[in-house]
Amino acid sequence: MTRFRMGELFCGPGGLAYGAVTARCKNTDFEIVHEWATDYDKDTCDTYIYNICKDTPESVIHEDIRKLDLQKLKPIDALAFGFPCNDYSVVGEQKGIDGQFGPLYTYGIKVLKLCQPQWFLAENVGGLKNADGGKTFNKIIKEMCTSGYTVPL
Repeated sequence: MTRFRMGELFCGPGGLAYGAVTARCKNTDFEIVHEWATDYDKDTCDTYIYNICKDTPESVIHEDIRKLDLQKLKPIDALAFGFPCNDYSVVGEQKGIDGQFGPLYTYGIKVLKLCQPQWFLAENVGGLKNADGGKTFNKIIKEMCTSGYTVPL
């Protein structure tokens, strides 16, 4: 059986992880397992632990991503990150890449370069594709590609 160790940035309460670790496909022999996760909100981290990894609470890092030493993250085969959408959402202030949360996607890019997982999932909101007339979306895709990945559109 192929086992993918997954790391997750901006993990929230564990929605992406729950989908990943419970995924089952016919005629395949793989599983996705939690390796580590990080979020800046303590209550969110506690909920993630409850939902995903009760036996390994130390694998969830409660820290602002901007202060986290990425070099200390354990090796992974897969990365999931749903970077904060506040600055891209059509119901938000739409500050885009110039907002407080807009540039946080770069930490996903840094982890891609550092850990070189076999695959990744980056999730965000519809407003991202139209931010700055599409310039931000194209910039993010380009950075993912220059990190060594093919990104289907």
